Formats: sequence, structure tokens, C-alpha cells
Amino acid sequence: MAPGLLSVGMGPTVHDVRGAPVPGLSGVAPRPVPGAVRGSAPRPRAGASRATAGDAAGAASSPARARRAPPHAASPPAGSRPALVAAIRHAAGTAGVDSALSLAVARAESNLDPQARSTDGLSVGTFQVTHATAAEMRRKIAAGTVSRPAGPEDVALGVGYLRYLDDIFGRQSTLAPGLATVPVRDGSERRLFAVAAYNAGEGRVARAQARAAAAGGDPTRFTDVRRFLPGTTQGYVDRVVAYARAETAATAVG
Repeated sequence: MAPGLLSVGMGPTVHDVRGAPVPGLSGVAPRPVPGAVRGSAPRPRAGASRATAGDAAGAASSPARARRAPPHAASPPAGSRPALVAAIRHAAGTAGVDSALSLAVARAESNLDPQARSTDGLSVGTFQVTHATAAEMRRKIAAGTVSRPAGPEDVALGVGYLRYLDDIFGRQSTLAPGLATVPVRDGSERRLFAVAAYNAGEGRVARAQARAAAAGGDPTRFTDVRRFLPGTTQGYVDRVVAYARAETAATAVG
């Protein structure tokens, strides 16, 4: 099984074939990024320390000894940032998408803010999914051509769309007459194409593949294709990759 995103059979789409930007291109007013996205912060151990008496014979003269209650595992409060991170990880797991990549996209899109809205008002939520893309994904989920990831709608649509994009670049997908994706077999490479399509639209990335091939490049290698994409998309992919690496490193340490 290829690393990173996995592929499943999903129907092709003609959404954004004309190259209209999808989530992330219009952007949201950036917020200060405090650092790498980390998982749920550990909660303080439940209960305060309490003293216990010594044995019955020495109770009067022996000092009390402190002991702590055993750690208490609890879910993060609903609506908190740790809860959102946990929801994204869970959704990614049910969809077969790399959780670090999913968190990286959410961070690049909204800095993990479910209330975020793009300046043009077309993209909303944690993953900044456009209204048109959300409607299309709901139709595909209702038709059974796309499996809905677990979790709240805001998270499920973003993770599901990322999975869908990985799928169409994992096989030859006809997007419109004369326009099709070139299959990218390597999972690590394919995730870059999926991220680029998340920002610029699958049609624009498919055309970049065709231009790379016409120029003598390899349309399945992102390094050969990226120069035919907008500069904003190139920067977006680099940022997501950096966030994903930071998340992976933080998870390994934690």
C-alpha cells in the first residue's frame, strides 16, 4: 500500500475544470501561527494530592505522606482546539488520508479556526471549502460515489475532498473533453498533486501536467509540473508540506 494518501474508486468531477480557484486560493486573513500543530494537550491529572496516615502504630509520630490520584483520561472539551485536532485525525483515519497532511491543510487554510471565512465570503470553515465544492461533495456522498469521513460536517467535507482529489490523480480521470489527469502512482508524489488541486482546482493541475509533458518533463513528478502552476499554489504546497512535517515530528516526540 502506497504511503500517504490512499486511493479508492470515486467518480470524476468537472468542478473547477476551468481553473477557478477552490479552497485556499482566495485565502483568509492570516492569523499568527504559534508553531507546529500538535495533538491534544495532556490534561492535568485529576484530583489534588492528599496525605495519608502511616501505619496504625506510628500514626501519631510519622509525618503524612502525599500521594496522587491515578491519571484520569478524558476527552478534550467540545469546541476546543484539541477537540478539533482530534476530530480531524479521526476523520482522516476513516477516510484513509494521512492525518498529518489533513491537519496541515486545515492549518494552511484557516489556522484551525472553524469560524474562518475568506475575504470574498465564498470559502468557510476549518478547511475553507467553497459552497460549490461542499454542494458537490454532498451530492457525491448521497450518491454513494464518495464515502463520508466520520465527524462533523465541516471536517468531513474537507477531509473527504482531499481524499477525492488524491483518488482522481491516482488514475486517469477525464475532467472534460480533451482534459484528463495523468495517473501518479507514487503516493508521496500524488499527495502533492492533491494538495495543489485543493488550492487551484483539479482542472488547472491536470492542464499543468499536460504542459509539463509537452515540455519534455514527467507529468507524474511534481517538481516537473509545479512551474506550470500559479506562484500562489506553489507556495501553498510548500507551506502545507512544512506544516505536515512539523505535525509528524511533534507527534513522534509527544
